[in-house]
Amino acid sequence: MTRVLSLLLLSTLGLAHAADPISFNVATGSPTGTYSAMFRNIGQVCAQSAYLKERGTGGSLDNIDLLMNNEVSLAFVQSDVLKAREQIDQDPRMASIKALLPLYDEEIHLFAKPPVTSKSFLGKTTVTGVQTFGDLKNKRVAAWGGSVITAKVLSAKLAVPYSIVPVKDQPAAFAALNAGQVDAVLAVIGQPAPWVKELSGVQLVPVPFSPPLNGIYTAAKLRYPNLSVSSVPTVAVQSVLVTRDFKTPDKKEKLLAYKKCAVGKLVNLQEDEGMHPKWQQVTFKTWPWSEYK
Repeated sequence: MTRVLSLLLLSTLGLAHAADPISFNVATGSPTGTYSAMFRNIGQVCAQSAYLKERGTGGSLDNIDLLMNNEVSLAFVQSDVLKAREQIDQDPRMASIKALLPLYDEEIHLFAKPPVTSKSFLGKTTVTGVQTFGDLKNKRVAAWGGSVITAKVLSAKLAVPYSIVPVKDQPAAFAALNAGQVDAVLAVIGQPAPWVKELSGVQLVPVPFSPPLNGIYTAAKLRYPNLSVSSVPTVAVQSVLVTRDFKTPDKKEKLLAYKKCAVGKLVNLQEDEGMHPKWQQVTFKTWPWSEYK
């Protein structure tokens, strides 16, 4: 009898273990960021996302490292970060990175304190502060995550030299701005960003689109009534959900099922109440990066 019970117990445990779903970690970013919101949105319409677990990170730079170090199976990243890792760092591991879902454009947000106007004893008026991208010359710009790479690329492409001050996150960047430790903050995030909508005491600085940015960035506009009564010109970079070229049959099957569901539910993602507005830009069309198939 004892032997029968033992066999039944082992059998039950074996079945329970076999039924345990395989779970994959997905690197997103800040819990208030667009990556996190869109990951949760897919989870609302796709049962295939039940085995995916969100991992909060510092953004694109952390995400691509986590993916290549086999700590996550999927990662949300900026395409300029991918290109920089491939073309500038020449990391051979980038050959294994594949696009699962091409996503939306992320706008470059450049923040600075409002300009200060002063008048000299002789009546000459002087305006100091950052009002244009060119005003960043020889200034200090705070950035975090993938925005650090974007800040470097824009400085080189637009021929405006400035010092980049890497910081931990958005609160640290604005603490540095308020303390006068930096002259501007550069952040790459899909609008409308909740934390940007709550800002005050800063201005959005235009970022011009010019031919050197072709192939990486596109022209865009920022619309935040709390910071500007009119739209502010800027540039944007495409984001993408990437994975590695996994060959394990079960893993590949689940990743492709997740992809198929997201593509098939695009209308729901674009039209259901509560979904992030950025879904309205998404087409899931292929882009210049190898696709996971």
